[in-house]
Amino acid sequence: MMPPTEGSAPDTRRLHCRRGPIRPSYGASAPGPALGDVPRRLLLRAPVPQRVRYGAALAGVLACVSCATGPPAPPALAYRVPDPSTVSYSAGDTLVVEINALGQTLGLRVNGTARYDVAFARADDGVRVTLAVRELAAEVTLPMAGPLRVDEDIVQGDLVFELTRRGDATVIELPDVDATATPFFAGPTIAHSLFPGLPGGAVQPGDSWVDTVSFSDGGDSGDSSQTSVTTYTVVGEAVVDGRALLEIAFEGTQEMQQAMALQGAEIRQQTQLSVRGRVLWDLQRGMMFERETISTGTGTVMVAVAPAPLPTRVEIRSRVRLEAR
Repeated sequence: MMPPTEGSAPDTRRLHCRRGPIRPSYGASAPGPALGDVPRRLLLRAPVPQRVRYGAALAGVLACVSCATGPPAPPALAYRVPDPSTVSYSAGDTLVVEINALGQTLGLRVNGTARYDVAFARADDGVRVTLAVRELAAEVTLPMAGPLRVDEDIVQGDLVFELTRRGDATVIELPDVDATATPFFAGPTIAHSLFPGLPGGAVQPGDSWVDTVSFSDGGDSGDSSQTSVTTYTVVGEAVVDGRALLEIAFEGTQEMQQAMALQGAEIRQQTQLSVRGRVLWDLQRGMMFERETISTGTGTVMVAVAPAPLPTRVEIRSRVRLEAR
């Protein structure tokens, strides 16, 4: 993600994103990418056999010359303005954090549902996305404290970002978000994680690519940074509600650091996660239909009343799905 364009984001925000050189993925049996590496996406296919008889080659050439009206090439797996260009997504998230404090286990739980209205428009190298929060209902349950509830009123304005054909995100404009609402809506995180990384070309079952995203956000609500390395693999066709979709499995790692204030208490946390899930993509309409993610891992949290960082266990489940029109 590049810094916001001129005049589009408040001066108090600091947004940074970096991506690195291409590195291939050699399949599930090979060692996974190191978190410190920053590869871009690369689509891989098995080598084509070279033993082709002359007669077969000649027949192939003649067939190509005579089949100008043959079937069209399959659509590229890339971002473009979809049809329709304005849609709605429903989202649901559950976050469970177990904190080990002086031999006792304290639990923190966040449940949230939302509905986003999303409009796509053409950009120089992909699409511009305008996301509006139409509905939001979230609750966080804190150890030894009452629940904290928020709704869509915590978000004022739209989140605007651009995606290249492969899904590299650049934040253009951030909405105004209540300073205490960071756990429920973080614009840069949504811009970089709502939609998957794509290879930018046609695919077939077994194809895979590696996507690395690294970004940071700083503002009145606190500072945060994330780095994720994700391997996507094409599974094949899945039929949902009578519509043929492309199923893509993914797995990877994620590192997060965050400093924030929650109900007047300053909290600093570090988390390392293993991530897995799937994406359903509509090739004909050119849009994501569904994304399901399960993240599990460990970390530490530092609060003012604790003399040392406290170990944590984390589980996050999320699902985003295109609403029927």
